[in-house]
Amino acid sequence: MIPLAIIFVILLAILTYFLLIMMDLRTLITQLKFINQHTTNQQLKVKTRNPVVVTLTQQINHMIAKQQATHQRSVQTQQQLDLAIHNISHDLRTPLTVASGYSQLLLTNENLAETEHQQVSKLNQNLQTLSKHLNLLLLYNRLLENRITITPKPSNLSKLLTQTCLNYYDALQQKQIMTDLKIEPNITWQLDEEATTRILQNILGNILDHGYQKATVELKHIDQGVQLTATNQLMTPIKNFDRLLDRFYTEDLSHREQNAGLGLYIIAELVRMQGGQVSLNTKDLQFQIQVTFKLADTEKDEA
Repeated sequence: MIPLAIIFVILLAILTYFLLIMMDLRTLITQLKFINQHTTNQQLKVKTRNPVVVTLTQQINHMIAKQQATHQRSVQTQQQLDLAIHNISHDLRTPLTVASGYSQLLLTNENLAETEHQQVSKLNQNLQTLSKHLNLLLLYNRLLENRITITPKPSNLSKLLTQTCLNYYDALQQKQIMTDLKIEPNITWQLDEEATTRILQNILGNILDHGYQKATVELKHIDQGVQLTATNQLMTPIKNFDRLLDRFYTEDLSHREQNAGLGLYIIAELVRMQGGQVSLNTKDLQFQIQVTFKLADTEKDEA
């Protein structure tokens, strides 16, 4: 029969062994939490000589190293893509501007035959579409490179929206989209005018690209804020609603022209940079984008 003293010593040794393992595991968990919460090349370190814990640590470090390498390759690929977009966009801008100028000049030529005039008009429309997509790419690249500075100041949002709608009036009429405007006058908010103008242009451009027959643009005061809602009819239902804010994702909803898939993404980013929120809604053959700006908590207290 084994003496109780020896059994006690054995149990104490086992308990100590497991306590040490638990301490090592807690150390690993703490380090893993830090690695998951920060961008770092750090790997796990343990002082124990326990072969099980050492092997576990080595395997986890191996996995971390593979993940870090994959992330690095992804970052490099994204940087190369962004640089390519930047270079290609700027290389295209000059010849595109020249070609567009020539096409517009040809359209003023009264000696052009009707068939030739239609061909040049179609060419000019395609050049304008290409120019629009190019401008979106350049703006997207500026967003990626953090080269957009937001300078809020009191801005008459009602006037900005009204002017933008007037600028798009003829194009909307040509697409036979009847637009109902419900704009409260003299709504002023702390906004960056350049960024806000781009937001409004993209919202109206989205209606122009994908709208069908009817659209409504409404600007109003809400509790502690302002809200812009643009609603338009569609020719076909949206298939992948959850992906609409993904960059470069597009659906051919109008059956008229291809879209760059950046308009909604840029709207969301520029609104976010100004402290606002964007929400999208769709039901059957109707699409709605809503932009909301509200007072921050500190501003509410001051008010």
